[in-house]
Amino acid sequence: MGKAWLALVALVVAGSLSASASTSPAKNPVLRTKGYVVQIAADGPRVAVATEFSKENKCDRVVVWNPVKRANTQIITRVNCESGGVNDIPEIALAGKRVAWLEAQGGNYLELNLRSRVLGHGKTGSIGSASNGNGAAESPDGSYLENMLGDGALLVFNSWSVCTAYPAGSDIDPSEPQCDFPASGTKTVLYYSAQKLRKIVNGKGVKIVSAPDIEASGLRTMSLKVVAVGAGRIATQQPDGSVTIYSAAGSVSKKIAVPTGKFSGFALQGSQLATVRDGKLELYDVGSGTLVKTTPLAAGSVLRDLQNGLVVYLDGRKIRVLRLSDGKKLTFSPPGMGSVDAQIESSGLFYSYNYKGGRSPGRVVFVPFATLQKKLG
Repeated sequence: MGKAWLALVALVVAGSLSASASTSPAKNPVLRTKGYVVQIAADGPRVAVATEFSKENKCDRVVVWNPVKRANTQIITRVNCESGGVNDIPEIALAGKRVAWLEAQGGNYLELNLRSRVLGHGKTGSIGSASNGNGAAESPDGSYLENMLGDGALLVFNSWSVCTAYPAGSDIDPSEPQCDFPASGTKTVLYYSAQKLRKIVNGKGVKIVSAPDIEASGLRTMSLKVVAVGAGRIATQQPDGSVTIYSAAGSVSKKIAVPTGKFSGFALQGSQLATVRDGKLELYDVGSGTLVKTTPLAAGSVLRDLQNGLVVYLDGRKIRVLRLSDGKKLTFSPPGMGSVDAQIESSGLFYSYNYKGGRSPGRVVFVPFATLQKKLG
């Protein structure tokens, strides 16, 4: 889980502080950060930005920016404060005024800590922790926290445990990480247990629903995988590709028979569930569970978000905004280097990129929703 794997996005902000914002009547507001942007998550008028510094022993930061109010808050994390080992922020999520991020640190074993803060409150709290062998030990066995997503008052994530189950009679070193029981068949499998869908309530990770233990052939083929959140509902995916929509209380509101395939992102908004499967954008009606629209996309496209009939996806380093009703598109081509990212909310589009160096290499740009509509005509 290195920083190259994490670098989904990049934004930069310049100024005397670690983050500052500039606006101009002729230009869209821009956030410049002194650290490289590695991930963003937007909700309403705000965007949360995970940044990292190229120098060791300089703690990475989370910045929450509100371009409408021209305000930002920076939070110093516990990541990259010391040299050595894996030190990353692999995930960040935002729900209203609550921001949460996952801190990954370790050597042989990867130590995960999910931390959170409510804006306007100075204290950062720990929601939960996990430890697994996905460091130098190169073992999947252990516990996991992943798949954080937020919207409005709801911020959710997955927790689960994995152990390696070998066929009965296998000649395995007993010191190797493994289950305390054999596989049910003749092949080595991963055994998933304690699978839970959780939400953050009053600074704690509260269980919404759990799933039965399962055997799987690969890592991250768990049940209940959170893929999208919207309007108090949670979309989770099963290993066969199908999607189940849960309420925030844990009741099932709909099961959608999405076929298996290669998925590149999900989004849930209103009555629409969108995904990129096998290179095509598929739009499902949440009420009926039926596929209502399919749109071919460029190879390698990644779905990032959906808002009021506008789909945002990444096409290499290009950010595409597609209007579902008529197929019209806008394209944003950020300068700089590395990967880019984007999110869209009712307030507008947020997109990020990075420059190679300088005092403020990260950028996050805000394009108001009215501006997008005007450009689309």
